Amino acid sequence: MNKAVASTLVAVLTITAAAGCSGKPHRTVRASPVAAESSPPPEPLTPDVAAKAFHSFVNNDDVARASGDERLALWWTSEGQSQLTAAAFRRAVAAGDPVPRYHYADPVLYVPHLLLTGPQWFVVSARRTRADGKDPHTVYMGFLRTKSVQRWRLSALAVLDAKQKPPKIAVGSDGYAKALATFDNALLIPPRLVPSIQATLAEEGPQNVAAQVMRAGKYTTGYYAADQKAMKNKKAKKAGLHSSVVYAATSFPIFPLATADGGGMVLYALSRDTVITKTKGKDKSDHFPVPDDAAPFLTAKSVKSEIDISQTMQYVAVVPAKPKKQDGTVKAQIVGADGGTVKAAVPAK
Repeated sequence: MNKAVASTLVAVLTITAAAGCSGKPHRTVRASPVAAESSPPPEPLTPDVAAKAFHSFVNNDDVARASGDERLALWWTSEGQSQLTAAAFRRAVAAGDPVPRYHYADPVLYVPHLLLTGPQWFVVSARRTRADGKDPHTVYMGFLRTKSVQRWRLSALAVLDAKQKPPKIAVGSDGYAKALATFDNALLIPPRLVPSIQATLAEEGPQNVAAQVMRAGKYTTGYYAADQKAMKNKKAKKAGLHSSVVYAATSFPIFPLATADGGGMVLYALSRDTVITKTKGKDKSDHFPVPDDAAPFLTAKSVKSEIDISQTMQYVAVVPAKPKKQDGTVKAQIVGADGGTVKAAVPAK
């Protein structure tokens, strides 16, 4: 682990405000959930406004998916969710299938008090199924409006893991949730550093000091183990295939809310970039098949020498309050995810 990464993680462990960044491509998200905007101020955010925005998205998204209107669907999304929505349409066209449609039930809106001069956002948890009622899951959705002339758009969505208990969001007697500052040092990990900590564990594994503040699991050390297994795969080596993976925090907005136990819930995104290269193995060929997840984004069924695959992954994590004495037992946990491949390309000749 390089010194810059160590500096960042030591800063997190001591919970100081001067946390550093990894010298690796673990880019730290910006210091506020959304970028500051100038006047005129948007319409004040209230639970009623949020409910209207949520239902407008649900209705228009369904119309767009039912009619195959990608442009309309993208008009109601932003950031990572735009990338994933475009990818969903691309996969459907490639497979000759209709775009998946969803039904949302029992929405619970978490609307924070926000400055009228700043950008507006809120989070919704809802029970989502396919249009046929199958595949039920609880999803967390982050909605964003950065200018008064813009409509509300879905920026991020993560699916709560099966059998995972939903985090209990703190809601006041007035019906409003509490937004957390992204640099909030009352938490074990400040919200803005949660993506970088996850990226570090996914790329460097359980031996990294980040394991002291975030739990091992399929979205952290599980990624590391899978990537290591792929790199050591004997069949791939025999074919001359080599892969490298980089995880990084994005510049997309994050959505941090206080939980009833004094901790926080954070909704955010990571990027996962994979490069697969080929040397002439025992098969004497310099071509190799396009991976299934990349196939909808390329016209060729095989590529020569190299393919670059980009994924956008979105997560919901719960972060406990900073304990009086850190002993390594109190840790943040990622409780849900969504995402997939959004781009695949081959180097220009």
